[in-house]
Amino acid sequence: MIPKLYENSEILVVDKPAGLAVQPGAGVRISLVDAVERDYGFRPNLVHRLDKDTAGCLLLAKDSRAAARWTREIESRSVQKIYRAVSASALDGAEGRIEKPITVKGQSFPARTDWRLLGRFGLDGEGAAGYSYLELRLGTGRMHQIRIHLAAEGAPILGDDLHGDFRLNKELRKKYGLKRLLLLAYQLVLPDGQTVTASIPSYFSGFIGAFPDAPQAGCL
Repeated sequence: MIPKLYENSEILVVDKPAGLAVQPGAGVRISLVDAVERDYGFRPNLVHRLDKDTAGCLLLAKDSRAAARWTREIESRSVQKIYRAVSASALDGAEGRIEKPITVKGQSFPARTDWRLLGRFGLDGEGAAGYSYLELRLGTGRMHQIRIHLAAEGAPILGDDLHGDFRLNKELRKKYGLKRLLLLAYQLVLPDGQTVTASIPSYFSGFIGAFPDAPQAGCL
């Protein structure tokens, strides 16, 4: 069953697992939309999306009227989206903003991602940069925005098989068994201030926990 994180008369927020496509399509045996209909008895309306490989908070509308309202809330940024990721460690400082256009179907669009460092780990004592545990907030909502922005800064998300460092991913898979994208849709803050928080997947916490200098458990 798809876990429920929050529900009211208009919306359902679920804890989407990694590896599950959000909507039906070619080669998709069952989508999250199908699974929610199976588990909760209604076919939800999508008002935003997550990549197949991204886990975490996904807001679904219960009918077309609610979908129209919550699409506006998402587009106006009245709903805050907060992500967490583990990346190659190449960002300077404790926080920053990435403002680089993203090209979609040949057209360039402005895009903004704010990041905050939660911790660095995996340092080998010989100058290796290790990995960064990041919190990220979207100022725009372009496809693969966080993945593209971090890769452009030389800090690709670990496990990203589309925009990432393929050689590093191969090494981490062999050494630590990393098979998933380390990007999580961690929280949604609704217009009334209600904060909805996803669970931390075991593959996410397990990778971080494999390092003795990993961030304290409270960061997770």
